[in-house]
Amino acid sequence: MFKTKISKVLGVVLTAAMVLSMFTVATPVAAANQAWSKISLPGSGSTGGYVVSAPGDRFDNIGILEWNADKSAVYATAEYDGAAAIFKSTDAGRTWKKLTIPTVTGGIIYDFVASSVNVNELYFTDGRDIFTSKDGGATWNYLSNVFTWATANAWATPPISGTNLIVTLDIGYAGANKYVFVGTAVFGGTDSGNGVYMCQETAFGMPWSDLDIDSQRASAWTACSVWDVVVDPTDFATKQGVLAVATNNSSKTVITAKYFGNQWNQTALCKDAEVMQDNVTIIATPYHAELWLPADFSSSLTSGKFQAWLALATFSGQGDVYLWYGGADKTIDLNVSGLGSETEVSDIDGAGGVGTAKLIIGGYLSTATDVPSTWYSADGLTFAKTSKAPTGNDGWYNAEVTVLALADFATSGKALAGTGGWDCGVSYTADFGKTWNQISMMSQAITEIDNIAGNLFIVTYDYVEGSVWRLTNGVYERVFSTSMVSESGYIDVAVSPAGDAVFVADLGGTTIWRSLDNGQTFTAQVSSITTVDGGVTINSWFVSNANTVLVGGSGKVYQTSTNGVFWFGRACAVGTVTSFAVSTDGSTLVVGGSNGSISRSTDGGVTWSTPTAVAISGTSLVTFQNGSNDVVYLTSSNGGAYKYDFAATAPAWIQIDNVVTTGNTFDSGSYADVDEGVGIFSGIASGGNVLYVLDGDWDNLIRITNVGTSYKAGIIPAPTTASDAYKLIGIAAPGANMLYGIFDDELYVYTDKMAVPVANVQTTKVTTEGFTITWDALNVDNSNVTVGYYIIVTDAATAVKVAYGTTTGTETTATTLKVTGLDEDTVYQISVWAVDPVMSFVGTASVSTQPEKLTYNFNLMPTNGASNVPVNPVFAWDSVSTAVSYDLILSTDPTFADATKVLATKNLTTNYWAYDGTLDNSASYYWRVRVNTANSTSEWFPAVFTTVKADAAAVEVNNPPDITLEVPQAEIPAYIWLIVAVGAVLTIAVIVLIVRTRRVV
Repeated sequence: MFKTKISKVLGVVLTAAMVLSMFTVATPVAAANQAWSKISLPGSGSTGGYVVSAPGDRFDNIGILEWNADKSAVYATAEYDGAAAIFKSTDAGRTWKKLTIPTVTGGIIYDFVASSVNVNELYFTDGRDIFTSKDGGATWNYLSNVFTWATANAWATPPISGTNLIVTLDIGYAGANKYVFVGTAVFGGTDSGNGVYMCQETAFGMPWSDLDIDSQRASAWTACSVWDVVVDPTDFATKQGVLAVATNNSSKTVITAKYFGNQWNQTALCKDAEVMQDNVTIIATPYHAELWLPADFSSSLTSGKFQAWLALATFSGQGDVYLWYGGADKTIDLNVSGLGSETEVSDIDGAGGVGTAKLIIGGYLSTATDVPSTWYSADGLTFAKTSKAPTGNDGWYNAEVTVLALADFATSGKALAGTGGWDCGVSYTADFGKTWNQISMMSQAITEIDNIAGNLFIVTYDYVEGSVWRLTNGVYERVFSTSMVSESGYIDVAVSPAGDAVFVADLGGTTIWRSLDNGQTFTAQVSSITTVDGGVTINSWFVSNANTVLVGGSGKVYQTSTNGVFWFGRACAVGTVTSFAVSTDGSTLVVGGSNGSISRSTDGGVTWSTPTAVAISGTSLVTFQNGSNDVVYLTSSNGGAYKYDFAATAPAWIQIDNVVTTGNTFDSGSYADVDEGVGIFSGIASGGNVLYVLDGDWDNLIRITNVGTSYKAGIIPAPTTASDAYKLIGIAAPGANMLYGIFDDELYVYTDKMAVPVANVQTTKVTTEGFTITWDALNVDNSNVTVGYYIIVTDAATAVKVAYGTTTGTETTATTLKVTGLDEDTVYQISVWAVDPVMSFVGTASVSTQPEKLTYNFNLMPTNGASNVPVNPVFAWDSVSTAVSYDLILSTDPTFADATKVLATKNLTTNYWAYDGTLDNSASYYWRVRVNTANSTSEWFPAVFTTVKADAAAVEVNNPPDITLEVPQAEIPAYIWLIVAVGAVLTIAVIVLIVRTRRVV
């Protein structure tokens, strides 16, 4: 910044800093899956946020950087398209909006200041007029003109417009009154018309007053130039304190002050302090001065905080940072570049108080005035020079180096710097100025994209200069420019496979630079390939790891494993080496050459194998199959995509892009031929392998998947808004390979989420003649893409395709399909692919149709509806020839759902079974049976029967217990005995008669 004016006044407390999410800007593009998305490059013009210049509208100088009152906006002055301009940023300098301003006479804005109280109040001067805006720069009005006022009011020595230029502004507040202070100067000398003037803006007519810096002092000056004016930031409302840096007619430069309306240079208040080179030599020819006051500044001579730092730039090589104490006779030269050195310091900013000040300054070494630089001080006394300076060149006045500490500078080290001249721009640091990257308002344009690397570095060109951009979390920063180095031609960028080093090479030259901090700083290798071959230049090259770099030559590979400390030439007979690749684990290298053969190395490029047979002539590009040390893919400027397996029994080239022009069906080998290979990449695939080849003839991307020896190729068309495919790089990731492609001079990204198999293929509703297939939708996370599927059903025994899930040549977007008309009890293999927009890997399932279920025709016993079934039944049915077992369930529940009602569950190898219990009479029972074959299980066949009624029940007689009678003893009468005797005689007589009358026959 050129003004850090934090004027506190009575009853006014400045709004706290509100720069939240300062460097969170929109991601250039949300990468769309399965579709090309354009990556927005750093934008130019009003629609691009003025990050870079448009080829016809250039930034030539960045002048002043200034916060508004609450630090919600940064303002910048600049020379754009040949005219002075003012820009506004609400994202801390990442993007800008150009303001409409009045005509700037002379083409230079000498000073710009924002109110420390009112957020939208701004002032700037072109040296002749002062303009003010009360609405953040949307509209502007003139302040009353000091030159006109001075003449009209007959000042004794009025300033002359165009001669006495207004070069400094500041604003002071005292209650409701607002005062504008200016200082005038002539460059290279002094003039009687110069001075410090004050306008009471809030008074009628905006009157001006001459504060008589030359005459209101004990020893009057006859002439002067005033380089800076600052109002007291803490006591202006009560003390009316004003500080100024001025050069008088004696060629002395002093810091002088005026308090309470008294004279300047009052010993009791603050006497003049002379600014002296190395504390002894007068400084006669300043052209810019900037006072920085600490946050706890106090104008009391006894406070110990009446202190400031002065940044001074001169025409005479006497600039530096000078420490000033109120009341001292002279300042202290801090010699920021070392004792006895001089530095033209054009700006200063910082944070903190007297004892805690952290300062950032910008300027040029007096011995190298065309090289901008910055310095940082953590203690306000000693300074450390940047190791990577902002780009730019020597400018003049408000076109040199300006710095602006961001809101959290004291803890984060974040700041901005603006530069002028060739390759100027706004730069950003997050390490207290140690290193800077360019973020906006650059003089360079982007007319060409040449390469991309890692995730993500981009090489762009602007006719003469080249740039390397780093894209991190959606934010671009330029980390390398050819204006920083000496190079011979185009530059290229590469990232080590482990991501721990970034390299830039001078294509057509011999220099390679390395960065070990993600591109923040680069250091040239200590030696180059010319140490082993004085005539070789870099054309093809490869980074194997953080220390190993290979450069292709004619019949040779130039190799260093010490980051250029030592180079060696290694024989490699593949013609001119045109391409390199490294295996995923880093153990194996391969090169492709102009004769179409390849060679590999397993010792880091020290030795190379005998070249393979020729695949195809032309400029070869090679890549390893992801995860393999043996399988290599190749494409050529003459077309084709080829595979070579070093581990094969008989290694040979296999062409894997297909040229089929008629009779195509999905599973007969989809075709896509490569006519001109300009990029090749092998991604990560689940279920097989996937290869991507960029075709520079048809400007499309050929995508080839394979499982085993089966290859299927498809075409990903070029972006609809682009053509001229140029380059391809890939970032391998499981289920989300990210592909970056350069088409024309535009960058696109394609994320492939379909290099995975279709998941969870299942069958339901299986019958004797078909089933329903279901699978999980393949989610590409892109609502604009509809995924199409193709299904094939194959007889597992005969390998005959018995059904296409869709009509041949078409697809379905559903995730379910019903298949009918198949044979019973037959095993089928189901294959499901996603085929649109590209092809996935296959998801599979195996299923058998059901065997025919048992029916009445199979002589079921007891049959369905049978009655009078014995209570000890036997279950039987006709045997099935293909059965390996039968399942039977007996239950009292007709649904068989209630487990408590199941009487028996049997798996039987026979076609009968006797129930081993006794059922109830006259009861209903339910049973079912099914067939298990080697392939499947039939449906259940259910039946119901009723048991027999019970027999008639026997009557049970219950006899009473025996009764015993006791009869008294009595004598038998005599006539009884007579009767018995007569009966006995008669019986004998009858027996005798019977015997005598029998005949013998």
